[in-house]
Amino acid sequence: AVVSTQSTGGGREMGYIPICPSGDRSKILHYGGQSAPNNYQILDGEMCLFDMGGEYHCYLTDITTSFPVNGRFTETQKTVYNIVLETMQDVVNAIKPGYTWREARRQCYKSLLGYLKRAGLVVGEVEEMYAVKLHRIFMPHGIGHFIGGDVHDVGGNASYWCWTDAEARHIDWYDDSLEWCPLERNMVLTIEPGCYFNDVLLDPALQDKDQGKFMVKSEIARYRGLGGVRIEEVFVVREGGCEVISDLPRTAEEVEAFMSNPPPSDIPFLDTY
Repeated sequence: AVVSTQSTGGGREMGYIPICPSGDRSKILHYGGQSAPNNYQILDGEMCLFDMGGEYHCYLTDITTSFPVNGRFTETQKTVYNIVLETMQDVVNAIKPGYTWREARRQCYKSLLGYLKRAGLVVGEVEEMYAVKLHRIFMPHGIGHFIGGDVHDVGGNASYWCWTDAEARHIDWYDDSLEWCPLERNMVLTIEPGCYFNDVLLDPALQDKDQGKFMVKSEIARYRGLGGVRIEEVFVVREGGCEVISDLPRTAEEVEAFMSNPPPSDIPFLDTY
């Protein structure tokens, strides 16, 4: 259906191999692909995480949406969804010309920890949790990237390749070429916060003396098996802030309303694309 829609609009190719997990598989960041196709059966009660984008006249997009298969969020699904959505909104509201990607990254991770604390999954001071990199357990990836001629377009400051081993030990896991790049007007980027419940990360963290003391084991257990939620928007840096140019139902209420009454479509399904 996605391919049919973009083809009718003039886009003849996908921008990259779509990432389309559901249920517990959505904790796998790049699930699917040529060697492991997105062929898992979607089940009632699960959430889908669809990360995909089309190519139009050699320009690409990259959008991620997470939604309940049956159209209604469960309590835990809605909690995680709102954590991610509010984290993204905090970053969007902070971005403006001159703001560095390092500042945006810190805002993202600290907001995520704050909302996890509000939901009762972690306890303690956000600054202390950030210092021991607890955010990595729930969001083991960066916050976004340039987009345009490629899905992960070039840009930023490549000087980080010249760091010595001693310097690199003090750099956060996700620092990259955008790290010290002041954002400029008309730059086009994505923001893609997420929150995942991956046993491979959770179990060692719960046993870690520095990270485990912040984690509420009994509460986290309620979310195991959910997989993960990611929301990704495309935005343009404007003079007074930033403009989100992807257009999708985003609040939990908007998602549920859309799925209960989707707009009619006369776009034919191209099963031979």
